[in-house]
Amino acid sequence: MVTWFYFIVFLLTLIMAGSILLRNKNVDTLLVLFSIVVTINCMGRYMLASAESIEMAIWAIKFLYVGGCFAPLLTVFVLAKLCNQKLSPIVATVMILYSVIVICLVMTIGKSGIYYKHVELAYGNGYHYLVKTYGPLHILYPLMMLLYAAIMIYYLLYAISRRKQLSIRIVMTLSITCFSIIIMYILERSLHINVSFLSVGYLIGISLLIKYFERVNMFDMSSNVVATMEKIKEYGYIVFDNKYRYISANDYMKEIFPEIKNWEVDHVIPKTDSELYKDVVQKLYQWNETEENKKTIQIGEQFFRLDIREISYSKKGKVGYLVELTDQTLEKKYYQTIEQYNASLEKEVEEKTENIIHIKDMMVLGMADMVESRDNNTGGHIKRTSSVVKVFSARLKKHCDVLGISNDFLRQVEKAAPMHDLGKIAIDDEILRKPGKYTEEEYAQMKKHAEEGARIVENILQGVEEYSFVEIAKNVAHYHHEKWNGKGYPEGLSGTDIPVEARIMALADVFDALVSKRCYKEAFSYDKAFAIIKESMGEHFDPELGRIFLECRSDLEALYDGYLCGSNQ
Repeated sequence: MVTWFYFIVFLLTLIMAGSILLRNKNVDTLLVLFSIVVTINCMGRYMLASAESIEMAIWAIKFLYVGGCFAPLLTVFVLAKLCNQKLSPIVATVMILYSVIVICLVMTIGKSGIYYKHVELAYGNGYHYLVKTYGPLHILYPLMMLLYAAIMIYYLLYAISRRKQLSIRIVMTLSITCFSIIIMYILERSLHINVSFLSVGYLIGISLLIKYFERVNMFDMSSNVVATMEKIKEYGYIVFDNKYRYISANDYMKEIFPEIKNWEVDHVIPKTDSELYKDVVQKLYQWNETEENKKTIQIGEQFFRLDIREISYSKKGKVGYLVELTDQTLEKKYYQTIEQYNASLEKEVEEKTENIIHIKDMMVLGMADMVESRDNNTGGHIKRTSSVVKVFSARLKKHCDVLGISNDFLRQVEKAAPMHDLGKIAIDDEILRKPGKYTEEEYAQMKKHAEEGARIVENILQGVEEYSFVEIAKNVAHYHHEKWNGKGYPEGLSGTDIPVEARIMALADVFDALVSKRCYKEAFSYDKAFAIIKESMGEHFDPELGRIFLECRSDLEALYDGYLCGSNQ
């Protein structure tokens, strides 16, 4: 029964995550990332309940921790956005790194006793669960949960102190949900409860976030267009939802009608004898889409043009109203600011997007570091190959016309390089960490990391990055072990059938393997490494790309000499 409960919750989160990804392109990246980590968490909970072996149970607990670490983190970012507070890049980076460190420790379960000293698979009441003894570094996880709880309390108090400017209803709902999840976690640990309801809490969290982001997108005037319009001194606005509840107003409107400062967000405006109610609110109640809704009103000695506009959102149709007040003497100046408004809006959107992309990039690099930490053969490999690609790319820019590629394409290849071995996260530790040569069966399993890498990259980036970059990153992960003569893997592609980005990555990947020390060999000299590259042109490597790669020799030797000096220090 419990196993079915976990399966139903997992299925619901999967359906909800799918519905989010299938929404229009304006879906918020934070919501996408939150739905992904929660789905992984619920999958891990179901896998654990149905596990038939300790190995499967250990993998299940690892998946479960992904949601346990990143769902509260993403919730903090949501609360910061909700409260109109921009997190410091340093603070955001520290929190992300903390979560990544905990995940890295979780990956040691079953291999080391630093996080879990001992684990056993137990069965009772129709489902499986782990009986574990915590290791010395497990304390980092409850400390992390306490940290996020403290941050949530801060944002809740912040929202209460500014309840007239912020929708405290949404903040309280989200915060209560988060606290419930944390309290469930504490109770489960202290009372040794084996049945977990955390997945239900996460499911509720996704539902609430969907409603929140829909509401934010409906009234995005407050964060985009209005931010620029506020620079026009004689322009005022008020936003109402479709039930005539107050949403927001700018400072100029509050100067004209000071009583707006006493209005509460999400509340219907009470009836009064004021000019504001008679000249603005009543005209809103009388609004008719078939009539002309531009009127002139007099306030003191000033005349204003009053415009009432309908706010529509996607398939929901009308979701609210925008009431605008403009001094008619500034009408010409208003139109002259349109170009300035467009430039300002574009800059603001770029600034908002940059922070979210940074969060996503840090998560991807964190996964790459997790892969590298499991592999005895590739210490520092990701950093070095990424640097080799950058050196190679700088040389390739001089040959773009001949090769038929662009500088933007090479920039995207550089960005995709750290993801080329992400598929190794799906390879068993016994194979990945084996010091000697692989058997045929082990090598067949190892080769699967290319296809797995392409799948993982697509799942992470789809809907978050541009299509062109998603394809480049997939190809780098999928085909960097293909050979020019068709004897590579996973598909045995040959010649120009191999995507050029994969051919570029292949040279960087093999070069680092040659000049780096591995558990099964010593590092080759530069002479020998470049000789092997040269001999392999037309067999392993694209001969034209290989020729250009050889031109990078002096720069690559300087790069690796720098690594050697750094290791000696």
